[in-house]
Amino acid sequence: MMKLVIRMSVAVLAVAATLSLGYVVLEKELGLGKAYAAALEIGKPLPDFALTDSTGKEHKLADYKGKVLVINFSSPNCPFSKGADAAINALAEKYKDAAFLGIDSNKNVTADDLNKHIAASKQPYPIAKDPENKYADAVGAKVTPELFIVGKDGNLAYHGAPDNRTSPDGEPTEQYADAALKALSEGKPVEKTEVSAWGCGIKRVK
Repeated sequence: MMKLVIRMSVAVLAVAATLSLGYVVLEKELGLGKAYAAALEIGKPLPDFALTDSTGKEHKLADYKGKVLVINFSSPNCPFSKGADAAINALAEKYKDAAFLGIDSNKNVTADDLNKHIAASKQPYPIAKDPENKYADAVGAKVTPELFIVGKDGNLAYHGAPDNRTSPDGEPTEQYADAALKALSEGKPVEKTEVSAWGCGIKRVK
């Protein structure tokens, strides 16, 4: 009986060690660092930023004061992010009173990569580079695509996935970002304010 208990204890420890190792490998594979903040609270303002887009133009949060702002953490190397591009581009065309800004926080993406991606995808809004993923860390962005929609009052109104697709080219049945933007454009409260984001992990420098 004592030998059986010892063997079971060793087995349990081995499983725990394997799970722990698996988590570390997964964390490394997704590019997730340990410095990023918890997700921002709905109804609270976003931290300020001053980021330069792929054409060299600087963007600040204050530039969008009094406007609905859609921030799309994206990546030209992520199939999920690229798969959602058409839908997000369509939202930018549909809600012309809102401002759209892409942010790339991946360490392995250059401004040239972003310019090529914008041209290929016919993206109607700029993508700012987030050096050393500092802004992604500040707002707790973890994957691409991941949307943060700010209301005219400057407070976070929606955070999460653009829709409920389950593959890069999947057909969504729920349009979360569209519903949020529709509500904001009509001066109504957003019903579904937070949805888990899906996609590729941001490739962080740390």
